[in-house]
Amino acid sequence: MTDEKLRVGICEQFDDGAQPHFKRLLEGYNIEYLEFKNTLEIIKSLLDGEIDLAGISGLSAFDLGFSAESSVSGLEISTFLPRRDPTLVIVGKNNLDHLPRRGKIFAKSELIRRQLKRFRKDLNLLSKTDLKLDGIEHEKLIEKLGDLYDNNDLDGYVIERSLWNVFGKKGRRHTLGMQIGNDSSRQRFIPPPLRGFSLLISRVGFPHSILKEINDEQSMISFRVESKLFLELGKDELLGINASIRRISTISKSLLDEGGIISEILEEKISNIDKLDDNSEKPVQMVEVILETLDKKGQITYSLEKKYVPSDDEYRILKICLDEWNSINELKN
Repeated sequence: MTDEKLRVGICEQFDDGAQPHFKRLLEGYNIEYLEFKNTLEIIKSLLDGEIDLAGISGLSAFDLGFSAESSVSGLEISTFLPRRDPTLVIVGKNNLDHLPRRGKIFAKSELIRRQLKRFRKDLNLLSKTDLKLDGIEHEKLIEKLGDLYDNNDLDGYVIERSLWNVFGKKGRRHTLGMQIGNDSSRQRFIPPPLRGFSLLISRVGFPHSILKEINDEQSMISFRVESKLFLELGKDELLGINASIRRISTISKSLLDEGGIISEILEEKISNIDKLDDNSEKPVQMVEVILETLDKKGQITYSLEKKYVPSDDEYRILKICLDEWNSINELKN
């Protein structure tokens, strides 16, 4: 930690909920926040030396050109804050199981509408166009959806958790979870990629040690994996991607409960993993990657999962993952 004041640029508009995250986790640092109209203005100010750091979301960083294998000239990702929950929520009195038959549900994303069809084929799923909400975003969108719900024009609406955390003021909300693990009784909702990341961008040469206490390696791995897969797969908006880090013991238990050859393979791999230093309290972990998409009716799910330890050859594993996903797409077509 340093007593020297750091000037951090953030967006004045909604940026996947990153701004309150920065202010909460950097509370103990000597920070002056400067608001800009958009991320391009923040980056220009950073390059001009007017600010020390750019505080932006993973989505904004990706749009600017930051990913697993690329960055903006003269800049780099200095710090990854711990990832916020990337899942979505449905706002309404009832959760999905207890919504009325043919209930009217809003979901902005076509991916999420297809996942909802998979869970409840009877639901009447509505887009922004259906509700004449095109061009309306963020706080105004939440207000409009809340009014439609209060007037019984909607039985519920699905939004990203970051929107609810910043703008949600009324109504109950229920998580649309990923249901990772052995829970076959529930339908899972793999979210669109790159949600929940808060990144600090610096000029090359900025001393990373200043913020090392809050730099999160798990968040870095997840961003690296999701950004690479999303970019390599053509930024497909119908693709759900999630990369998370879980304890090997948790993954192993889930697979052993299910049984089969996969659990035996994992057990063999675990036995061959070099354990961490005896003095380290960190558990042995694995990276778990999930990709999925669905057909238009939500009747067919195309899904791929990969698990590997951080010490594995990630480049080779993700190359295999991409090849297998492309093979799945060929079968789909």
